[in-house]
Amino acid sequence: MRISLGDVSLWFDVSGPSVIPRRDTTVERPVLVAVHGGPGLDHLTVKSALGPLTEDFQVVYFDLRGHGRSDHSSAEFWNMRTWADDLRRLCDALGLPKPVVLGSSFGGFVALTYAALFPDHPGGVILASTTGGHQDQQRVIETFGRLGGPEAAAVARRTYADKTGDSQAEFLRVCYPLYSAAPGWAEESRQLQARMIKNMDVALHYSTHEVHAFDPWSVIGTVRCPVLVLAGEDDPICPLPVVEELARRLPEESARLLCLPRARHTIFRDRPDLAFPAVRHFVSQVREAIPQTADTS
Repeated sequence: MRISLGDVSLWFDVSGPSVIPRRDTTVERPVLVAVHGGPGLDHLTVKSALGPLTEDFQVVYFDLRGHGRSDHSSAEFWNMRTWADDLRRLCDALGLPKPVVLGSSFGGFVALTYAALFPDHPGGVILASTTGGHQDQQRVIETFGRLGGPEAAAVARRTYADKTGDSQAEFLRVCYPLYSAAPGWAEESRQLQARMIKNMDVALHYSTHEVHAFDPWSVIGTVRCPVLVLAGEDDPICPLPVVEELARRLPEESARLLCLPRARHTIFRDRPDLAFPAVRHFVSQVREAIPQTADTS
């Protein structure tokens, strides 16, 4: 489905019913808005991971401006502030007051920026497998080297230095399989990459222009909503020390960090026994708190 936000049309999809029957009445279920990874990828990066949540929630997936099936717009709008504003307007257009937003990987950059720029808008934000936008290339290279040896470290280093996109195929071959240590991930990741719609123009524009122009951590002090940070202990692309620093910078009274042992970047695949219950508990807490907030405002 597509929805117009005025200057851009975004593609979105929904998994799971919004209302379910229960005895002689109906019950409205929570809605979770998922923001995908990237840059330059599409919603499949997160939809492939969150399927079990539809047992409890309705999950809204969408492609960011410039990504997947959404309008590609133009490079001047491929930036974090625009993507965060698009997220806000999408929730408004879908009639989702105080939404709970889950941003995974690059989607966590968008979700954090959204929570910081529009602090009264979200009901809660889940930052999953993400540094929230802060870069520590040396730690990433070192972690890939620890998990995949000298070749993986060298490929990661070349990818960071690459301004043309020529290293992407090598990164997908050598480093992407290291995103999980679980059996079967190599083939699953190959299929996922084959199915996704990719826009390398967005990826290159972001890495060469936007990543240095705006750091979401610079506005982190304005975040007021509850935040759950989920981190894989051995995540190569989002090293744990960086995620721990992100959590320390969030408001102490409303932010919680959960480190998942024996998990890498694909936390919902690697540790479903910990990741999914944490999301369900967080959404339940946020949902209970929202009416109280509304009563006192």
